[in-house]
Amino acid sequence: MTENQTSKDFDSKKEKIEYLVKEIQRHRDLYYNDIPEISDAKYDLLEDELRKLDPSNPILTTIGEDSSELFEKKEHIIPMGSQDKVTTPEDFLKWARKRQLPKYIIQFKLDGISIELQYDKGTFIRAVTRGDGNVGDDVSANVKKMEGFLPHLNSNFTGATRAEILLFHDIFEKKYSDKQNCRNAAAGIVRRKDGKGCEDLNLIHYDSISLDENVEFTSEINKLKWLKEEGFPTIKTKTVKTPQEVISVREEVMNKTRDMLEYDIDGLVIKGNKIDLEDMKRARPMKQIAFKFHAEEIETTLLDVEWSISGANYTPVAIVETVNLMGTNVSRASLANPNLIEELNLKIGSEVVISKRGDIIPKIERVIKTPPNAKDINTPGICEVCKTDLINEGTRLYCPNEECPKRQYHRITKWIKKLDIKHFSEKLMLKKLFDTGKVRKISDLYSLKVSDLTKFEGVKETSAKKALDNLYSVKEVPLAKFIAGFDVENIGERIVVKAVNDRFGSLEKIYNATIQDLSRVEGFAHITAKNLYDGLHKLYPDMVELLNTNKIKIKEISMSGKLEGKSFCFTGKLETMKRAEAEQIVIENGGEPKKSVVKDLSYLVTNETTPTAKYKKAQEQDTQIISEKEFLDMVK
Repeated sequence: MTENQTSKDFDSKKEKIEYLVKEIQRHRDLYYNDIPEISDAKYDLLEDELRKLDPSNPILTTIGEDSSELFEKKEHIIPMGSQDKVTTPEDFLKWARKRQLPKYIIQFKLDGISIELQYDKGTFIRAVTRGDGNVGDDVSANVKKMEGFLPHLNSNFTGATRAEILLFHDIFEKKYSDKQNCRNAAAGIVRRKDGKGCEDLNLIHYDSISLDENVEFTSEINKLKWLKEEGFPTIKTKTVKTPQEVISVREEVMNKTRDMLEYDIDGLVIKGNKIDLEDMKRARPMKQIAFKFHAEEIETTLLDVEWSISGANYTPVAIVETVNLMGTNVSRASLANPNLIEELNLKIGSEVVISKRGDIIPKIERVIKTPPNAKDINTPGICEVCKTDLINEGTRLYCPNEECPKRQYHRITKWIKKLDIKHFSEKLMLKKLFDTGKVRKISDLYSLKVSDLTKFEGVKETSAKKALDNLYSVKEVPLAKFIAGFDVENIGERIVVKAVNDRFGSLEKIYNATIQDLSRVEGFAHITAKNLYDGLHKLYPDMVELLNTNKIKIKEISMSGKLEGKSFCFTGKLETMKRAEAEQIVIENGGEPKKSVVKDLSYLVTNETTPTAKYKKAQEQDTQIISEKEFLDMVK
């Protein structure tokens, strides 16, 4: 829910507040008693928006109500409230500064159904859902079937324990994958009058309240110790001394631990060690806070589709209502290709889910619903530059014209980027050189003079000289990089390396090879071989023309293969070279560079002594960690 969504149709602040209150009430009811229409993250945005406009609105101090007419109503021993929340380290620090706690207890915020289990002198009496916080549904018969339920305790305890009803991931996948998520499936099972499926649910306990002197709790830690001693399955708990440590724990749990758990969590609960029963009676206790994780996926609305042109390819990019996803504002998302638009039945106005889990670029995962007035997405049919009919292969939309200026320009920029030539500004220099016709092929770059650049507005002599010095300083280029620099369709440097390391160690050998010859290269197939063959035969004259300038030549490849079969990932600052140079050494010696610590990585190369995320991951999967010097010793 963005500000645009909650403000565009309102004539006054009062109308907007009234709308937000109704939406919050509606979504609370769906969350507790039906199927939610929106994610927790999007619901949180509704409350955040209302809090900005009307911070004292009564609905912000109340909780949602779970209720069913099928069950008898019972009172709680002590009210079951809801936690206030923060989603950023900055907001958590504000909360912590007001509390000044000597220590912080950190618990997983379980994403399930809250329940209170009541005991009298050590014997179970009843289980009550949260309800409105004071009165809930008596679901005792169902709770008795759940894993983690204890009918009798070791102690003569009178009071209540607080627990979360959870459906574990493995059971969800086997039996309930038709439901939206684990929590929704669990909520439906708990409310079944026949109790069917309750044996699939688990209770994890996180709190307790004693009503007599038989069991007296002295601290929050003491409560958890008692729960464990009684045999209750308990929540994961950690104690730290500073707010900054809390933030570090959250990062660790959010980025690593969370994915390894067998149940869902959506944040951490933070509180002090001192018991405060009066605070616990509040609808929203002040002395504990839910420190929520960034949303991994969130709903938004598709506003438009732009077609990004890179060389010959036209790639759809979704323009969406701005949402906050994993701590960043997102207004664009990847659509990959025309096929995906058709598969999702996506239209302008569709409500969609976007994700950014391990990816840098957010992507559209699925369509939630499409309104009747939604508009079809127009796919370009003609190249905007050369007016050639585009070819739509489903997985790819492209201009087939090899002489298309857009494709020619992209090849020139690719060469500059591939050779890592600094100070050659695309905006100030390359684009103007191309548009004026001074540079139309890669070889044209090597006839440039300082005066060719300084005639453009904004380009000074010092900048022009730096650009050309950097261009001419690269006198030798490895064969694989040379070919990849010509932007052969669907052929990257690492693919060419495989051919070079096989038996095609010169440009002429690769050029003279047949498709059948190339298809025998390990890791190649007919399509890859044909792409390389076709690309080389189209671009070979341009490659020869570049070599004939005598300004650059192909570097002879060391065929020692010292690193053959090994893969390397570099992290942190290198002392004797740039990371790109180190990766090139790997390629030239028959190895394979990796951008991240992947499974089966041979070596992580780093000079850092402080463990980074990559360092820790390498340790976990027993990847060998070596220094820059040790790496260089391998290729001597």
